[in-house]
Amino acid sequence: MKFKKGMMLLMAGGAVAGAFALAQAFNEPTYPAAPRGEITLEYWSWVPNMEQQAALFTKQYPNIKVKVTNLGGGQSGTYPKLQTAIKAGTGAPDVAQVEFGYIPFFASTGGLADLSKYLPKDAKNYFVPWTWSQVSQGNAVYGIPQDQGPFAMIYRKDIFDKYKVAIPTTWNEYEAAGKKLFDASGGKVKIGNFFSTYAPWFTALAWANGAQMWRLNADGSYTQTLNSAAAKQVANLWGRMIQKKYVSTLPAFTADFWNAVSRGEVATSMEAAWGTGSFAGSLEKNPGAGAEYRVAPLPQFTRGGKASGNWGGSTAVVTTQSKNPEAAALFAYWLMTSKASLVQGWNGAGVFPAATAGLDLPELADKSRNPSKFFGGQNVAAVYKEAGKGVNTRFQWAPWAPTVDASFQKQMDLAVDGKQSYAAALDNWQSEVLAKAKADGYNVK
Repeated sequence: MKFKKGMMLLMAGGAVAGAFALAQAFNEPTYPAAPRGEITLEYWSWVPNMEQQAALFTKQYPNIKVKVTNLGGGQSGTYPKLQTAIKAGTGAPDVAQVEFGYIPFFASTGGLADLSKYLPKDAKNYFVPWTWSQVSQGNAVYGIPQDQGPFAMIYRKDIFDKYKVAIPTTWNEYEAAGKKLFDASGGKVKIGNFFSTYAPWFTALAWANGAQMWRLNADGSYTQTLNSAAAKQVANLWGRMIQKKYVSTLPAFTADFWNAVSRGEVATSMEAAWGTGSFAGSLEKNPGAGAEYRVAPLPQFTRGGKASGNWGGSTAVVTTQSKNPEAAALFAYWLMTSKASLVQGWNGAGVFPAATAGLDLPELADKSRNPSKFFGGQNVAAVYKEAGKGVNTRFQWAPWAPTVDASFQKQMDLAVDGKQSYAAALDNWQSEVLAKAKADGYNVK
């Protein structure tokens, strides 16, 4: 069974907020029996320290070994290779990490196994409801939810203290703070960084501002609006700050970005919950002289608002090329629901659980372990739990994500280079993606 072209994933109403209300004492599932015989699985994942979570699984299931391969982030490494392998009919792993927004795309290729036959009937009850809706269609299940990605602001407390600049709570204050930091530092300190190569990062900011980029209509057609007024307000704000040199445009997840943060040249970063783990893992050995990292709510366009967007949230999928789909499904299910795995995922990489019980784990607030330890003992999970309450759960996705991402990078690069305005970049993003989606057979307007 494949995802149909008329299928769109919906952030079910009240889901993220409900996730926290539903959190309860930890409840670990009863797992299916492991298949017999010596089995080796290959898992493609970009989560830092995933080998340690896989080792915990093998400790419980000694006959199943897991080889973890890190190909880099989804768009930058995993997705292109996974797409190539699925198309070729060979070379795909048993299990792969795939973000929620990419599940419709990969499911539509026929490359993802339906896991419903391998999972307990109550499997969905162990996950935040909206995350399960992201991986299923009818009775078919195409992945196991891993994490969520509500947005907040990571910042260098020491920099704001040094220059006596208040932590911004609105975007107007953010832009004003950018000028103060730029002027006071002689242009050395940028208040933030614009990730022009990552459409999901921009989408999360537009999402927080009320943008609805895709909608599945009652007749099965789609409406796409990448250049709405809400999205343009976000693009124009960041474009203005880039032009004034208050903001840098270093590629995400690169040595250039991490080095700039470490040197105190970038004072904030808008990050999903899992970004705390990226910061801790990438900067712990070289945080920067006197660096103090903290997390604050996302700045707002409306004073007093509490809106947030969502970047990512991943799943573990089993490919149709796996020779051991039963073992692969067991591994994926255990990985996302086992207490030992969830604790290691948070401490080792800042993976914010999609498993309902995982949200109340006391380990999420452990000041002696990362990521909280890296953030000066701050309970960063609490900040992101609150951010999750402000995510518009009615946001929808469409299954042409690769086209969306590729076009965004192209158009934003032109804007960063001064070859078009940021508003024009969104208009061209809209028209280019619309034309390609139509050419690919989607009924979209």
